[in-house]
Amino acid sequence: MKKLLILLCIAGLSVLFPLSGEAQVGKMFPALVGETLDGTPITMPDKAKGKYTLIGMAHSSDAEQDLQTWMDPIYQKYIAKTGLLDAAEDVNVYFIPMFSGSSMPFYDKSKKQMKETTQKDLQSHVIFYKGEITTYKTVLSIEKKDTPYIFLLDATGKIVYTTSGNWTEAKMDQIDEKIQ
Repeated sequence: MKKLLILLCIAGLSVLFPLSGEAQVGKMFPALVGETLDGTPITMPDKAKGKYTLIGMAHSSDAEQDLQTWMDPIYQKYIAKTGLLDAAEDVNVYFIPMFSGSSMPFYDKSKKQMKETTQKDLQSHVIFYKGEITTYKTVLSIEKKDTPYIFLLDATGKIVYTTSGNWTEAKMDQIDEKIQ
């Protein structure tokens, strides 16, 4: 009886305080206006509508380093389409470094440096954002500043999967399962 009561309490708390990552699944991705490395303005999720979209977000240099672990595997699969069955998957991909508060003075320098070091066919997939991030942290359950967050949107802009941290094959497999 005591174990049952504990399980019911845990179940009740999970309804009141959903686990991070699951809290935003089923919600629309919030509007975000930024610019690509070439200066083209872009609005998410409007730009993403019509097909699945994978978004990686980071709002600190530590998070950006971890986000880079996602770049090559995602590039190979969804942009370069180097795998045997990759050509069949039509997925938008965007990496979004976010600048707010004390990091705003580094926006232009970071953008210039990234443009110089990022290969041409990946540049249109990088969206620089500067402004307040409180809304995104709240709506998207972004809790850790030093962690990148990955969101998979369906064709309407609704979040269907989310994860955080470094790339792993298991996380990529879960993304693939949602797309297929």
